[in-house]
Amino acid sequence: MTFGDFWHTFSVEQSVVTLLMTMVRIFVESSATILIGILGAAAIRVSGGYSILQKWLGPAGSFERTFRLLAACLCVPVCALGVIPLAKELSDGGMPRRDLAVLWLVAPLLNPLSILYAISVLPIWQCGVFLLVACAYAVVVAEVAGRFFEEPQNRKPSSIPEVTNGTTRLWNAAVAAGQIVTGWSIVYIVLGMIISGVVVGLVPSGAFERIFSYQNTTGPLETMVLTGPQMVTPITFTMAVSAIHSTHLAFACAIVLQLLGVAWCGGTVLAMRSVWGIQRTLALLLVTLVLATTVSYGTYSVFPPAPGDEEETHGLDTLARPYHANVGQFSLALSQQLNHTDLIMQAGTTLLGILALWGIVVRFRGLRFREDPISSTDAKPSAGRWNVELTPGQVGMSLIGVAAFGIIMLMYSIFPSVEESFEQMKKVSADAVIAVKTNKTHVAQQKLAEWDTVAARMPVGWVLRMGVPNTQQASEIRALRELLWKTRQQFAQAELTDAEVRERGAELIDQFQSCRVVCLGDKT
Repeated sequence: MTFGDFWHTFSVEQSVVTLLMTMVRIFVESSATILIGILGAAAIRVSGGYSILQKWLGPAGSFERTFRLLAACLCVPVCALGVIPLAKELSDGGMPRRDLAVLWLVAPLLNPLSILYAISVLPIWQCGVFLLVACAYAVVVAEVAGRFFEEPQNRKPSSIPEVTNGTTRLWNAAVAAGQIVTGWSIVYIVLGMIISGVVVGLVPSGAFERIFSYQNTTGPLETMVLTGPQMVTPITFTMAVSAIHSTHLAFACAIVLQLLGVAWCGGTVLAMRSVWGIQRTLALLLVTLVLATTVSYGTYSVFPPAPGDEEETHGLDTLARPYHANVGQFSLALSQQLNHTDLIMQAGTTLLGILALWGIVVRFRGLRFREDPISSTDAKPSAGRWNVELTPGQVGMSLIGVAAFGIIMLMYSIFPSVEESFEQMKKVSADAVIAVKTNKTHVAQQKLAEWDTVAARMPVGWVLRMGVPNTQQASEIRALRELLWKTRQQFAQAELTDAEVRERGAELIDQFQSCRVVCLGDKT
């Protein structure tokens, strides 16, 4: 990449359109993780703050504490934006900088949703490399942050309710969530989206295919510059790494994308600066740059590209300006940017919007916490065998267990098994192929989208049932989805003739049958 590439391709219209599309895409993709971060911060606030976590974390300043934090990060699905409310709440509660730095920078890398997406489409060895890099990064960050001078931390959240019970605690949690969603954390989240949109709008279309080329020895350094300020969501990262693998690009750049794109963004730097100051923030960023450079260049010989010629790909389009970034084609470009959204993202967007409206009500109506501590004179001992008093921590862990069980059941219902997925696709494919062969554009696009949605959920359902698709099976699923996507785009742009339409219908049937045989084997 040279300055001339930016200068000759720069357009104010394209940059503005890209800014808007990037903000919408990041909001939709990150909505669920931002929502979890806000609700988690609210739960911490009404449960007593950081003090409730101190006993569980173990001895201060130890590696045991660091790895316990890693275990906690594996259970909390937050991204680089979603972790900001949690980090600021724990910082106000007095969490040591060593622990806070690990949570802030490593939790996005160990996002369970990101791992789930990755296992479903990437080779196992790549997932293992990313996990090892995340653990090594946690140790490095903990050691560097542990050397920061610990100033007395007397800051407290603006108001902390006295620990309450029953519906009063639910009310306090709702009020706390409303305060957080309209507080300073959201300002940094929005600034992170804006900075990402500005950076993406400056990067020419298709630039990352040249940057990630194995022949480009400066690829990792260019990746640091262009993706460091960007907010790379879990789904965007997974799609980018999958494209790097399938089109024979440099895996070394994927590691840089992980450390500088997933863990950091413009919003991260601004939020950290408000907590620790610019010098400590730059120290952590500098350590990240050194580690990313060392690991990425060290992997050039260890992980050579897959055999084959480098190919063009649309899997990197979200990291650079879209090809249709103009006002006239805004809806087309936006639909292409959001064609991978699933039920989790859609539900997260809706719920986060509702929470934002509730936060406005909390602010304008001046809603406050309620306190109803049980008086000692009202408490009457009972001789019953079930009269066991539970601590707030035990109650909280029980609620977390119930919530985790509910989430698992929900995931199992959203993502069916492989056999069930193919049964669903069989029903949808019949209608889709008929619509394609009869050249019914609107119906065909709708049915092809339903077909692609079921195919996209199948690998995740596979992983949830303790299985992993092998290389051939993953390749067949990817080929089917690529054909479905290509067909949808060609129908949208009316590029197919009547003869090509009939051929495409037969091609879809053949590809579906091939995928079914490879994935189900004897079960067919």
